[in-house]
Amino acid sequence: MASNAPYSGTAGLRSRTITIGEQSIPYYFGEDCIAEIADAIASFGPDKLVIVTDDELAGLHAREIERLSKSVPSIILTHPAGESMKTLSCLSDHLEAALRAGITRRSIVVSFGGGVPGNLAGLMANLLFRGVRLVHVPTTTIAAMDSVLSLKQAINSGVGKNHIGTFYAPTAVYTDVRLFATLPERELRSGLCEMAKNCLAIQPAALDQLRAVIASDDFATPNNLLWLLDASIAAKSAVTRNDTFERGSGLVLEYGHTVGHAIEICDHKARGAAGIPHGTAIALGMLVAAHISHARGWLSDDEVSTHYEIVTGLGVEPVLPEAVRVADVLAVVADDNKKGYLEARPEAVPFVLLRALGRPELTGDLPLVHVSLIEIREALEVIAQTAVPARAVGV
Repeated sequence: MASNAPYSGTAGLRSRTITIGEQSIPYYFGEDCIAEIADAIASFGPDKLVIVTDDELAGLHAREIERLSKSVPSIILTHPAGESMKTLSCLSDHLEAALRAGITRRSIVVSFGGGVPGNLAGLMANLLFRGVRLVHVPTTTIAAMDSVLSLKQAINSGVGKNHIGTFYAPTAVYTDVRLFATLPERELRSGLCEMAKNCLAIQPAALDQLRAVIASDDFATPNNLLWLLDASIAAKSAVTRNDTFERGSGLVLEYGHTVGHAIEICDHKARGAAGIPHGTAIALGMLVAAHISHARGWLSDDEVSTHYEIVTGLGVEPVLPEAVRVADVLAVVADDNKKGYLEARPEAVPFVLLRALGRPELTGDLPLVHVSLIEIREALEVIAQTAVPARAVGV
C-alpha cells in the first residue's frame, strides 16, 4: 500500500497542520505551485486518480487539471456547476463511472474546485471500497478557508441541505493561491464571509486584522491570503481540537448557517446557478442571528453594527434576494440539519446565537438554543426590506 506520509519534496510550499480531534491533516499552500502539487500527489503512489470537478472549472483550468493528471492515469468526472452536483443521482453516477474506469483501493480521489466538488469527492472517497485516499485541491476561498478545514462530507436530500453525509479525513490539502485569480469578485468576497463568521463567533480579537484586509481592497495578495488561512485554521482548531465530529463546541461553526442555508436553497431554486454564493447567504444568516440576539437583549447596538460593518465591507448587500420570500425561507428552516441536538419544541429550531461577540449562548455544553419561527420571521423581515442602515438594529 502506498505510504500516507506527506510528500517530502514540498520545499516551495508553506505548510500548516489542521488538528480536528485525533486527526492531524497537513495543509500545503503556495503561489504558482501546481506542478509541485501534482508531484506531491503522485508521490503517494496511486494507481489512478479520480479528479472530481465541475464543467466550468474543467474548461477554465484545463491546463492545471492536465498537469495534475500528467504523471498518473486519471479519470476526470465533471458535472454542471452548482448545487445539482450535491445529489444522490450525481453521487451514484460518479461512483459507477469511477468503478467502471477500474479504480482500486490504491487510487486517490482528488477534489478540484470549491465546496461542492469537495463535498461530493469526500463522500465518494469514503464510500469507494469502504474508504480510499482523498486529497483536496481547493480553487475558491470558501473551500480553502472553510470547507476543507473539516471532516464533514455531505450532499443534499430532496428535503434540505447536507442531510446525507459522513465524516472523512483527507490525506492532505494543497492550495495554489493563483487559482483564486480567476474567481469573480463577488465569489472572492463572499468566500471570506466564513472567515468573518470565525471572527464574530469565535475570535473577535482578529476583527481588527480582518478590517485591515478589507480596507486593503485586495484580498488576493499572498500576504492577505496567508493571514486569512492562518486565522481560519486557528479558529477552526480552537473549537474542533476536542470535537472531531463537530457535535459539541464545533457547532459554533454553524453560526449564520440555519437561515443562511435556507436563503441559499430558496434563491437557487428560484434562479438556478445565478443564485447567491454560499458565503453571501451565510453572511445574511449572521445578520438575522444578530437581530434575534439583539431582540433578546444580548447583543448591543454596536455589536450588531459590527456585523453590518464586516458583512458590507465584504461587498454583501444586507437584504434578501428579490426572488426569496420570507415564508419560503421559514419552510426550509423548519427542516434544518441541526434538528435533534436539542429536544424538539413546536415552532422552534436549534440555532447558534451570540450573547456577545465570540461568546455563543449555551444549552448545557452545546452552543445552541431554541429559537422560535416567530423570532426568525421578525428578523428576516428586517433584511427583506431595502438596504438596512448599520445602526438600524431594532426588529
